[in-house]
Amino acid sequence: MNSISSAFAAALAAGVLSLAPMAQAQQAVPYAQFNGWEITQIKDNGQVTACEAMRITGSEEGLFFRHDASTTGIGFSSYASAASPFPVDVEMWFDGDRSSRMTYAMQLVPDQYTFEWRTLLLPNDEPWGEIDLFANASSIHFGYDTGTGWNEVAFALSGSSRASEETFACFQNASSPPPAQPQQQSSGPNVIYGSCKLIVAGKTYVDMAAGCPIWLANDGTGTFWINTDRENYLGQYFAEVSPFGDGTAGAHWNAEPGATHAQAPLGEGFRLTGGGCWTNGNATVCAAR
Repeated sequence: MNSISSAFAAALAAGVLSLAPMAQAQQAVPYAQFNGWEITQIKDNGQVTACEAMRITGSEEGLFFRHDASTTGIGFSSYASAASPFPVDVEMWFDGDRSSRMTYAMQLVPDQYTFEWRTLLLPNDEPWGEIDLFANASSIHFGYDTGTGWNEVAFALSGSSRASEETFACFQNASSPPPAQPQQQSSGPNVIYGSCKLIVAGKTYVDMAAGCPIWLANDGTGTFWINTDRENYLGQYFAEVSPFGDGTAGAHWNAEPGATHAQAPLGEGFRLTGGGCWTNGNATVCAAR
């Protein structure tokens, strides 16, 4: 608890937050601290079970990011966000673009101090654009019913890219000490199967509701390919999307049926929209579980 931020400590001293002691077998180990973010490694009987990042922005207010073996969570705390013990529908959007908002059932997740954060939990076996946006957008916004009225809150995402990267590294490098400098970690490429779509200049070239192979780079960049496993199967048409780390991406496709390389550019300026789709003025590439 030595690494607790001054804002959090002030709230605690004022009696705003109450921290229950952790179970004796559990231990919270400070991992990294920068730009108001604090990353903690959670151990249970010596085994690392999760890593958490938090940035306190005010009394009972802040951002929360959590990663364990099965899920990754994006959470927040604000006025009456923990009023209900049950999952609550929360609207979430990025960079002030309210028209792109999506509604999620967010549940309460306690941190190592048992303080509860309203959190969107995402299974790790799928590619989630929300995680990429959390890392690369400039701001995140939440809207929810407090039980007595509607409330909206916005947080700047300063340092969120490093916070998410180091939270992943904290868990993946559980048996190693924290790196002197942040390093991009990789669990290696893998292939999942789901839905995919490719639209170029208004014409649909790929539209698969299920069974589409989606190749994930899993190198921290968010790069993926659709309609190919890059080993044994190449669809008649396929495409590749490479995020730049600033909320935009570039993409390529094979352009000719049966061509084996994605050498034709689809342009840059792709942005993530709903349904796992990246789009610019020329093309749309979608991938979802």
